Amino acid sequence: MKKKVGINKKKRSPRILKVLILCFFTLGGIFFLRTWQLFDVGQAVNKVGKAENAESHVETRDHETSVGDSHSEHGKSRGHEKEKAISDEAVRLTPEMVRLSGIKTEPVRYRRLAKEIQTVGEITYDERRVKVVSAWIGGRIDKLFVDFTGVDVKKGDPLAEIYSPELVSTQQEYLLALETMGKMWILGNEEAKRSARDLLDATRQRLLLWGISEEQIDRIKRTREVNTHMTVDAPIGGTVIHKRVREGQYVKTGEPLYTIADLSVVWAMADIYEYEMARVKTGQTVSITSVTYPEVPFTGTVSFIDPFLDRKTRTVKVRMDVPNPGLALKPGMFVETRLKIPLHDQKPVLSIPHTAVLDTGVRKLVYVERDKGEYVPVEVRVGPRAGNYVPVVSGLRKGQRVVVSANYLIDSQSTLGVGASGGFGGSLPGGHGH
Repeated sequence: MKKKVGINKKKRSPRILKVLILCFFTLGGIFFLRTWQLFDVGQAVNKVGKAENAESHVETRDHETSVGDSHSEHGKSRGHEKEKAISDEAVRLTPEMVRLSGIKTEPVRYRRLAKEIQTVGEITYDERRVKVVSAWIGGRIDKLFVDFTGVDVKKGDPLAEIYSPELVSTQQEYLLALETMGKMWILGNEEAKRSARDLLDATRQRLLLWGISEEQIDRIKRTREVNTHMTVDAPIGGTVIHKRVREGQYVKTGEPLYTIADLSVVWAMADIYEYEMARVKTGQTVSITSVTYPEVPFTGTVSFIDPFLDRKTRTVKVRMDVPNPGLALKPGMFVETRLKIPLHDQKPVLSIPHTAVLDTGVRKLVYVERDKGEYVPVEVRVGPRAGNYVPVVSGLRKGQRVVVSANYLIDSQSTLGVGASGGFGGSLPGGHGH
């Protein structure tokens, strides 16, 4: 048994040695190949760096040659860096990309701008043209000439008849004063004549204060007859909007009988937000349209601005006087009001379409077309929107062309840092850059 074991150990030793030699050569080969690959990559990087340095040297030399002799070398270097930064931000697109994306540009130029404020208004009565007809004397309503609401009346039209015992007695006093005045005139007593004249004037004045007209008093004087009823006439022409009495009803002095409104001119009450109030002034013209009569144009005038602000809606109530031909506008109607306010005293102002401005929240950008298919972002300051345009405060000059359509696509490429070789990430047909 010992002799056989010894023979097995001698046979195993050459096999182990062969395995160790094979592993050594394998590891050495792998190490050699890895080292050679790293050597090749280093040479490639060195070549790219030398090429970039050479290109940068050429660009710097060309830029320095173009700058005037009056500039310092330091100023030349900073100007070159600034130009390079703007060039890096530019987005370059092929003509096919421009056509497919629908990019449109418009020039920066001077325009006369007008801000338009659009809001909803409600038609109501003109309070200056509303009259309340009341009983000038207590009595009984024996007859109504206007017996329902909504009747159109003219100034002086009869509305109702009132029977009043007090009115009858006062007329009798007036006739008695007339008779006494005639007797005293025959007797020739000056003091008695003066007393009779004073009594006649007092009763006449009392009748006038009760609403009896001069013509009615003259008729009483001429016919020597007492009118048992007093007629109540319309003080203005308009529409009866309230009727508060019925026939047979007793009324007291001062009790309202009718309310009449002249609707030839109405009010439009509109709410204007507080950020728009700075430009609203009395006397400005307002264009008004109604859903009921869309083909009929109405024009109003701002007549009053409330001196206080509604805290809930953050609006100010503005009153507009609106002529109402044909009484087409009814109180309670909703109308659309448009108030156009010229900006900068109607002087032309440098402006661009409002669609050209991209508001990031921190700054406002527009894309200027520097060359065909090349667009550069420019930070601008603009004023409040006026219609389809905004005034330019700074950042642009007359004649530049700004992108007004599809500028969000350009901005997305600028954010991603994609140039002409990869515009829109291949999202457009024919726009792949390989």
